[in-house]
Amino acid sequence: MTQLAEDSKTESEFDPLPRPPGRASSKLWPILGFTMLGCAILMLAGFVWSLKDAWFPSHGMAVPEPSASARPPQGDWAAKQELKAIALGDSLTRGMGDRTGDGYVRDSIVKLNESLGKKVRLLGNLAINGLTATRLNQQLEQPSYASSVMQADLILFTIGGNDLFRIAQSGGSIAQGGDVSPERLKAKLPEAKPRLEATFSKLRRINPYARIVYVGLFNPFYDVPEARGISETIAEWNAYAQKLAALDGNATVIPTYDLFESNAARYLSSDHFHPNEMGYGRIAERIDQALN
Repeated sequence: MTQLAEDSKTESEFDPLPRPPGRASSKLWPILGFTMLGCAILMLAGFVWSLKDAWFPSHGMAVPEPSASARPPQGDWAAKQELKAIALGDSLTRGMGDRTGDGYVRDSIVKLNESLGKKVRLLGNLAINGLTATRLNQQLEQPSYASSVMQADLILFTIGGNDLFRIAQSGGSIAQGGDVSPERLKAKLPEAKPRLEATFSKLRRINPYARIVYVGLFNPFYDVPEARGISETIAEWNAYAQKLAALDGNATVIPTYDLFESNAARYLSSDHFHPNEMGYGRIAERIDQALN
């Protein structure tokens, strides 16, 4: 009996039959399931967040622009078979004083055709006798006027003489003598400079690629002793124009003061203000030299 009891106890201690599951093990599977689901949700949220900027770019996020090399070389003269030019400004660009009416514009186009080895075509001469910088800036705001400027590869212009001297008579001629006191001229310089700056700015806004050529001013009354002091103000004006051209990066100022101050009788017309045929020819030579 004792042996049977011991055998029975041993079998009871090593009973292979499973026991009913307790409360702790019954909660394990739901916990594991929720944990795995949470991990999946976090991974999905992270993936969506990483693509947020691509799908919904914010206002402060810079969108890449095409590289400079992908833009058409509109300002590259070498790549063009024909160059288009336009002339703007006052009576100096209109050709006042030249009996042929061509002025420096026509001569410049002829010379550039030869020196550049390609056709240079003048779209038009829009200059007006007596024009001021204020009026030119107003014209540049007109769509039809701006459209002509927009087509050009080369912009030739003069402006400022009427802003400073303000002694133009009807038809654009200049009164002999006139009020050319150096003091009065110098007093007009501060108000005239911003107008020239506005002209450069408007031209560049209308046409980002064209080469801008500004023909500088000169003292037409240098042979009058009382008016020689004007040269100082003219030099300051031209220096300011040179500064604007340098800031632009694709503009040139053509110096003319030395031509007319030392050769007034030879290069000025009978009105003692505008160049004659020879004077305009010298300006054209300098434009040709500057662009080659």
